[in-house]
Amino acid sequence: MIDWIWRQIGVSLPPDWEMLQFSRESKRGRCAFADRRRFRFELNWHAFAAEPDFDRMMTDYASTLDANWHDIQSLRCAGWPGLTGRREHEIVSRFGRYFPLIGVLVEAVVIHPETRDSELESRILGSIRPVPVDPEGYQRWRTFGMDLKVPASFSFAESQVQPARCGLLFQSDKGPDRWIFRRYGMLKSWLKTPLREWLESQTDPAVRYRRLESGLIHTIPVERVHGEWRPRGLLLKKGLYAASAWIDPRDQRLYHVQCITSKSNHAFHPRERAEKIMASCPEFFSLPKPSIGK
Repeated sequence: MIDWIWRQIGVSLPPDWEMLQFSRESKRGRCAFADRRRFRFELNWHAFAAEPDFDRMMTDYASTLDANWHDIQSLRCAGWPGLTGRREHEIVSRFGRYFPLIGVLVEAVVIHPETRDSELESRILGSIRPVPVDPEGYQRWRTFGMDLKVPASFSFAESQVQPARCGLLFQSDKGPDRWIFRRYGMLKSWLKTPLREWLESQTDPAVRYRRLESGLIHTIPVERVHGEWRPRGLLLKKGLYAASAWIDPRDQRLYHVQCITSKSNHAFHPRERAEKIMASCPEFFSLPKPSIGK
């Protein structure tokens, strides 16, 4: 099972289930996971100030199901109330639970190809947990082969998920804070320079007083750049800059983190080692598998 963390919600899923759809919204959203042939799991969240009437919600949901659903029944699995039923050639189980620690109603949907696998449902539901902001003020994300620590005040602003390239951007509302996390594959086809030269080529001209250095993450070589973020313009905000890049020999992926941090958030800035806010997770699949039919 592979651990995912998204929107302060953790879940463990089979290693061949890949996230194919996702939402960056914090108040309400959905992630969907699929195996090589079909969608298998959905994680939905909805922020509530207090626990909603989930029994009523499930009753209302059951009443909306169309004629394609059969054998609908209520059940409880791993402490989660829910219902299950047959939809054409699939068994679909939907469960819900409120996590007061993060103020979120979580709905989990498990889709079975032919027959219901109650043991798998139990393992998945038993793994779903809140992952609140830590005592140092960081929120944690674990997805697309990366394990990240981001200040709780930063929002998930942009994403790029393509074969051989994944990137996530977190930023503050006022700027210039921008923390960027990337994971690259297929290095033999495009990485033609030493890692240090590549890292320097990725550094914006607005980074002044640069310091380049080499180090280790345990036994893995890492290249680093430190400096000051000083864009030209009297009204543009300044800050600190740190970046790291390394190639993990376990999956032959290049990991790259860049941090532009404003004065108001200096306490979060990774001054000496940008890699301390990002870890590589080679156990993740790096590419979505063959296209999924509904």
